Amino acid sequence: MINIKIKKPIEPILIGKVGKSYGILGWMNVFSFTEKEENIFTYIPWFFLKEKIFTQVQVKNWKRYKKNFIIYIDTISDRSTAKKFTNSNIIISRHQLPLLQNNEYYWNDIISYKVFNINKIYLGIVIDLIRTKDNDILVVRHVFKKLKKNIFIPFIEQTIIQKIDSKYKYIIVRWN
Repeated sequence: MINIKIKKPIEPILIGKVGKSYGILGWMNVFSFTEKEENIFTYIPWFFLKEKIFTQVQVKNWKRYKKNFIIYIDTISDRSTAKKFTNSNIIISRHQLPLLQNNEYYWNDIISYKVFNINKIYLGIVIDLIRTKDNDILVVRHVFKKLKKNIFIPFIEQTIIQKIDSKYKYIIVRWN
């Protein structure tokens, strides 16, 4: 059997972030960005990305801690080594994600989609999505860049979000 170590992910996808170290044995806090938080552990291998450098890691153990998780990486056994990865992004290769059905999409796919209201007026381009307790928020860079204000549109499908077209990369919203 050939064991090939990948140096960096193919089509990188952000799925979480490393927090501060936990304890003296190299455990680290982790914040999951996956819809079901525990799913972050189904996507292996992980890469830590910090200062444009990818480091492939293998999670040896993990447990729920307060509202997030703590993890133990097989090559990190002390607090000072763990601290080096604080604030690293957790990245995977896109091919690790489940295949989508028609009319399904991942959040990072709709970044850069054009946004139009139901009157076909161009509002701007999607630059981010924010998860909140009540509903998610679509962050759109306003068409008039001089305003330097983003538009925050509640991501409520069929009420405000009327259509997401993955083929032509646009979103229709009920918004003025």
